[in-house]
Amino acid sequence: MNFAADKISETVGIIIAIVFIGGIALEFVVARLLRKNYFSTTFLTINLSIASLQQLTDVISKVIFISAFIFVQQHYSVQQIFGWKPIVVTNPFSPFSLFQLANYFLVIVIADFCQYWLHRFSHEVNIMWAGHITHHSNTEYNYGVAIRQNALENIYTWVFFMPLAVFGIPWQMFVAAYAVSLVWQFLVHTRLVNRLGVLEVFMSTPSHHRVHHGKNPQYIDKNYGAFFIVWDKLFGTFEPEAEEVQYGITAPLQNQNPAWSNVHHHVSIFKTVVAERNWKQKLKWISGKPSSIYENVKTEFIATSAYTVQPEKKVYVFVNFLLVAISSFLVMNYYTQSGKLWVYGCAFAAVLICFSIFSALLENKKWADYAEVIRLVLFAGVGLALSFNQQLFKAGVVSVAVSVVLLLGTWVIAWRYQQ
Repeated sequence: MNFAADKISETVGIIIAIVFIGGIALEFVVARLLRKNYFSTTFLTINLSIASLQQLTDVISKVIFISAFIFVQQHYSVQQIFGWKPIVVTNPFSPFSLFQLANYFLVIVIADFCQYWLHRFSHEVNIMWAGHITHHSNTEYNYGVAIRQNALENIYTWVFFMPLAVFGIPWQMFVAAYAVSLVWQFLVHTRLVNRLGVLEVFMSTPSHHRVHHGKNPQYIDKNYGAFFIVWDKLFGTFEPEAEEVQYGITAPLQNQNPAWSNVHHHVSIFKTVVAERNWKQKLKWISGKPSSIYENVKTEFIATSAYTVQPEKKVYVFVNFLLVAISSFLVMNYYTQSGKLWVYGCAFAAVLICFSIFSALLENKKWADYAEVIRLVLFAGVGLALSFNQQLFKAGVVSVAVSVVLLLGTWVIAWRYQQ
């Protein structure tokens, strides 16, 4: 089965992309019109960079997840064990079927229960928190934060959804139903919506999820629910929103480099485990509950980076981010069609380097100024080399032209620095 080209997954992906991009743009505009300081263009660019890296690794994790899901469903589902008829993938709207719609809703409920435990373990097991912390290591709370996801997390979190495969639920049905939950999870990441009346009783709302992102002592490790909040009320992890939420993590990141944002807690755990001589303590640092094992650890003050206030520099970085992000997804599209792993590896490494330079530019790192010029010169060189290939001539010329324009842009910004 060529699940990469499956129409259901393609349609779901397009719908989610439209909702996410449109939602971020709309919330950004509304917040500006209401004069609410909920967004900063600097953090928006960084969050989008982290999200892009996550999408690039999702190419691999999606294959792992769906392959494992199909294998379990076809060999170890209850239908296979007891000889029952397999569940057939249907469209509940063509023709409209209330029964089939109820089946999809049941899948949402089961998946949300699995999601609750995945989310809870991601906060209460230190090595899993190392992946999930990326989503929380931002002092803002908006739709940009919603897509700020760790690039490594989805490689292993798919295991928590295997019970659906055991129940014999087709992967296409799970993807379509879970997309509804995913869109809802995105929509609750906002400060523009207050309370939602009766929905507060059983749904995870913006109010409930704001609590989840709080570093206030009473808000830590609360409200894990993705679509429903009933699981938190049932298992004792619910906390209503009372005092104003302070967003972020208790030990803020020293910088927001996308690469470092993805691995900084993994590195911290590794260093601690290597230094620790007691094997019981080593295990505790890996599998213990972060809010407990770090409770008595003295945290030194960490100075956060001072971000640029130059509007020209912010625009320059954002334009470059868009160019790199679009280029990377074009390359990924080629990779999924050709299956050439070296293309994927080169593209991912290039994107990682570019995003690291961009974040350093926003943080006013001096080395980033030189690195950016070198990056553009190399890009122009690659474009020049491509122009000698008849099939890639146009792409090469465009690459050289874009590089020259951007180099002029760096000169203008540098000139403005000196004024």
